[in-house]
Amino acid sequence: MKPTVVIPYRSRRDLLVRALAAVEGWPVLVADDSDAGLDLDVPRVRLGGGVGFARAANAGLAAVRTPTAVLLNDDAAPEPGCLERLARAGGLCGPVLVGPRGVESAGLRVRGWGRVVQETVVPAVDTRVDALSGACLHLPAHLRFDERFRHGGEDVELCRRAGGATLVVGARCWHEGGATLDRRSELAQRHAVSGQLRLVAPGWRDAVVLGLAVAQVAREGGPAVRLRGVGRGWRDARRGER
Repeated sequence: MKPTVVIPYRSRRDLLVRALAAVEGWPVLVADDSDAGLDLDVPRVRLGGGVGFARAANAGLAAVRTPTAVLLNDDAAPEPGCLERLARAGGLCGPVLVGPRGVESAGLRVRGWGRVVQETVVPAVDTRVDALSGACLHLPAHLRFDERFRHGGEDVELCRRAGGATLVVGARCWHEGGATLDRRSELAQRHAVSGQLRLVAPGWRDAVVLGLAVAQVAREGGPAVRLRGVGRGWRDARRGER
């Protein structure tokens, strides 16, 4: 049985149309998290608008009727053969993500002191990794994300809770990272910091995570409000009772 492709959708209708075209022939369910409601004739579950990626993904997973699912960002598009390879591999697995600058992610390595590293060197064979991006992720449909994560880190937490995941090197998925939520915005910084803080035990690692975030903002430049996002992310994590 083919897995159901679950696509959380927020605002970019053009990207969603592209994603739907890339998975034509597969069962699809859109978790509609837009403000006004989606005007496309596709199977969907309707959320209130702006509930966040983890809650939208969970609502979609709860509604599927297949044993497995493929979670797909609305700014992602699997290349031909990608979904078939993931379905054959089974379990918690994902493809190599490629973008405008080449390989975007060949798995994630999680360091104990709080840093999550994107691997960009593709191994020769399918490989166990600490975590995989939720941009395109095959998983048993009963799994759920931790909804304290708004937009970032929820995929890492789920993979770690499951004991890791498998990178399927023959599968490729295009991902236009940042198209749904600008990675250089204050909101993206806020979600990234709060998510990463929730991945580590409270204590000295908080200072490491915050220091890395501030250093990244300084290195990349951009709006000064991103620093405000770092502070708000820290407050969000503290309120979340990690």
